[in-house]
Formats: sequence, structure tokens, C-alpha cells
Amino acid sequence: MSRFLITVATLLWSLAAHAAHYDLTWRLSFDPKTRTALGTLELGQGRDQLRTLDFEFPAAYSEVRADGELKHKGKRTLWTPPAKGGSLRWRVRIEETRANGSYRSYFPGDWALFRGDRVFPRAIVRTLKGAQSRARLILDIPRSWHLDTPYLTEADGTTFIVDDPDRGFDRPVGWMLVGDVGTRREIIAGTEISLAAPKDEGMRRMDMLAFLNFTLPAMKDAYGALPPKILIVSAPDPMWRGGLSAPRSLYLHLDRPMISENATSTLLHELTHVITRIRGQNDDDDWLAEGLAEYYAVELLHRTGGMTDARYQHTLDWLAGWGKKVKSLRAERSSAETTARAVLLLVAVDEEIRKATDGRKDFDDVTRKLMRERKVSTKEFIEISEKVAGRKLKALDSPAVAIKPQQQQLSVG
Repeated sequence: MSRFLITVATLLWSLAAHAAHYDLTWRLSFDPKTRTALGTLELGQGRDQLRTLDFEFPAAYSEVRADGELKHKGKRTLWTPPAKGGSLRWRVRIEETRANGSYRSYFPGDWALFRGDRVFPRAIVRTLKGAQSRARLILDIPRSWHLDTPYLTEADGTTFIVDDPDRGFDRPVGWMLVGDVGTRREIIAGTEISLAAPKDEGMRRMDMLAFLNFTLPAMKDAYGALPPKILIVSAPDPMWRGGLSAPRSLYLHLDRPMISENATSTLLHELTHVITRIRGQNDDDDWLAEGLAEYYAVELLHRTGGMTDARYQHTLDWLAGWGKKVKSLRAERSSAETTARAVLLLVAVDEEIRKATDGRKDFDDVTRKLMRERKVSTKEFIEISEKVAGRKLKALDSPAVAIKPQQQQLSVG
């Protein structure tokens, strides 16, 4: 009996240690006069699981203060909180411009559009072994304002649950919109879809919901799963006139059509980034993430009846003409021409896989395997594709995706 009790006690202790957690509350309030936000990180229950937090505060941050001890070392700030918790506080400039003068984040006064990783600092955290955070987010806004984030809310409807299974330290990221804004929400394919933009700026929310009602189920079939929530935000000039994806969210300029005249879709392209989270492992693997997103931007429209077979072939012919001068996909950034050429390569890979497996498998099987890897090299992509096909693929025996000799040497062992 005593041995049994010791064994049970040991097991319970092990489970308790494994389940150790510490509570975080991220807060943000807004100052329209200075176009800045005031941020706070509060430590709650489980403070004893934390040792130190090593933050990076870029130039947009100022007035960094904290309970406990703060040490500044170069561009890093080390915070040792008091034994009973405490808080870290800062001011951050929301607005951020791109090289062409357009805005990546914007705060004209009555609304603010930004990404969480713009206003909540990145940190390297030392904890006891196995400790995980339980984080929530509270945005303090005037009564007349509205808001949305990529996260689901607690029962109170105002506190957001921040949970990233890939991280031990949960930090709010993704697009967020606050102020005089309008929002429509709907459950599609088991996912909460939220569409938000400043009021009276012309966001076609119902058009977008109709479009997503027939394309999102097809995306779920292709990728195997969708996030619990996806936030899509739009805004007018001077925001950047394009689309930008982020975790569980994306931004699309109000003037961008859901389907372009060339029959590709920026919305489906960015949604593919949001859902698959696939990206290149090396500097010259960018073609894979961009090519895959554009491939599905065309493919899903075709699958769901958004274009005829003839229009689909016309689109592929147009992409072939656009990318015909591209000799290699292995560039640091995938240009529009490189991405077009990549789409044709993936179409060829899909056709070969279907033929090799008598239609039992296709490129979706490759995509789902890539999603488990997240960061993928061209070499790994080729290996995974040929494993799905069960044989070598002619489409991938091409100078366009040739592995450089130094990369082959580095990958050995």
C-alpha cells in the first residue's frame, strides 16, 4: 500500500509540475492626441514560475517602467519582477510607414489599425522547467468605440483569450482594429469569421461573407483544419494598398477586389498564408510560400465553381506568360513573376501526383504535410512531394528549383 501511495504521489507531483502555469494580462489603452498607446503587462498567479523576462523595445517604444528591477543592456531590457508579481508599462507609437510612404499601422484619432506585435514587445522568458503561460488581453477604449482582435473572448465578451500552442510565453499578435468601426461576424465551416473596417468607408462585408461561405469550406477540405477565429480588417488610404497576413488575421485595403481581373484572389492568397502558416526556411525558399498561396488563390476558385474550366486554363496560360522569363525560383524574395512561375510548377506537381497514385492523392496531401513543418526548405518540399507521389517527379527535376551545391553539403548529417 505504501509503495502504491508513493507511486500515486509521485505521479500527481509530476502532473502538477508539468501543468505549472503563470498568468499574464496584457492591456492597451489609447491616446488619440499623441497617436500612441499605453501598454501594460501584469503578472498574476504563478509568478514563482518566472525568473526573468528579457524584452526587446524598438524605437517606437518609450517611457518603459516596471515594478521590480529593470536593467538596460544595449537594445535589450531585462525585467526581474517582484516576488508577488507586478507590472511592466510602456508607451508605443502606433503609426508605422513603409518605404513608399504608405502606412502599415495607422491611428488618425477616431480609429486605430495595427498588429499586436507592433504594440506588445517581444520577450525571451526564463521560467521553471515546463511552465506555460495563461494569457488574456484587455483593450481599454472609450464607450463609443468598438474593437476586434484575432482571439476568441471569455464569457464576459470583452476579455480575449491569448493562446498560441507553439509558444510557452503567449503574446498578442495579429491584426487589431479599435475605434469608430463596424463589424460583421458569422460562423463558417466551424470558424468565427469577423469582418471589420472604419465605419462608412465602403467595406463590402456582405459580399465578402458570401464569397467566404463557398470558399472557406473548400479551404477546410484542402488544409484539413481552420483556426477557431479569423479576423479580416480593411481600411482606406493612406494604409498600404495591398494585403498582409498575420496569425489568425489579415489586412486587405478597401480598394482591393476579392477577385482580380487576372482571376487570382488576394483574399484567398492571404487566407492561405493565415491558415497554413507555411514559410520558407532559407532566404531563397520564399517562392514556396508565395507560390503555394497563389496556387490556391486560383485553384480554390476553380474547385468551388468560381470560374469555368476554360477560364481556369486561360488564367494558367496568363500566369505562364507572366513568368516565362523566370529561370530560377530560388530568389531572396519571390517577385510577382517568380510567384506566377511557381504556380505552374505546383500545378504540374499536382498532376503528376494524381497520375502516380491513380487519383488517390493530390497536392493537398503535400500541403497538409508542409503545414505540420511550418518552415520548409525547397529540399524538404521536394522530398515530401515525392514521398506523397511514391516516386520521383519530373516537374521537380528542374533548374527552377535546383538545390545549390553548398546547400546539399550543409544538409548532410
